[in-house]
Amino acid sequence: MSARGPVPPPTGGTPQAVPEDARAMVRTFLSEEEERVWLALMESYDGLLHALDDRLLSEHNLSLSTFEAIMYITHAETGAISISDLAERIRLSPSQVSRIAIELERKGLIERHRSEHDSRSTEVAITEAGRAQLQAAAPTYLQTIRARLFDPLTDRDVKQLARIWGRIQAVCSADHAEAGRR
Repeated sequence: MSARGPVPPPTGGTPQAVPEDARAMVRTFLSEEEERVWLALMESYDGLLHALDDRLLSEHNLSLSTFEAIMYITHAETGAISISDLAERIRLSPSQVSRIAIELERKGLIERHRSEHDSRSTEVAITEAGRAQLQAAAPTYLQTIRARLFDPLTDRDVKQLARIWGRIQAVCSADHAEAGRR
C-alpha cells in the first residue's frame, strides 16, 4: 500500500488468474469489462503518480506530495491553509503534512503560524521563494500529465472522457458531501 492508497497489481489492465471463489465474488459486483476498466484506472493512476514523483524528484528535488503541498498553499483563498485542510487535499495524514511543512519552512518556501481562528491549529503560507519553486516545477508537472494522460488521446477522446468523468465525479462528490454531514 502506498501513502495514497492501495497499489494495484501489475496487470496491464486485464484481470490476473485468481481462484474461482474470488472470481465469483468479483463477478457478483463487476462484469469482466468493468473489472478491466477498474484495474486499468488503478494502474494508470499509479503509473501517473510514479511518473510525476520521479520527474519532480529528478528535475526539481521535490516529491509529488511536496509539490502538491506547495501548489495548494499557493492557491489558498485566504493566503494560508491549515495543516489539516492541506492533509485532506493531498491525501496524507496531518502528521505527514506537518513533517513536509517543517521541511518546507526550513528551506524558506513557506511560513508556519498559529491560526487566528483556532489556536490549536497551524496554518501555512507561501513565501516568494516558494512561489518561485512552484513556477520552476509546474511545467514539469503539467508536461508529465499531458504526456501520460492527454497525448495518447484525440480531442474527441478527451471530450468523451470529460463527460464520463464529470458524471462519475458528480456521484463521488455527492457521496463525499453526504459522508461529511454524518
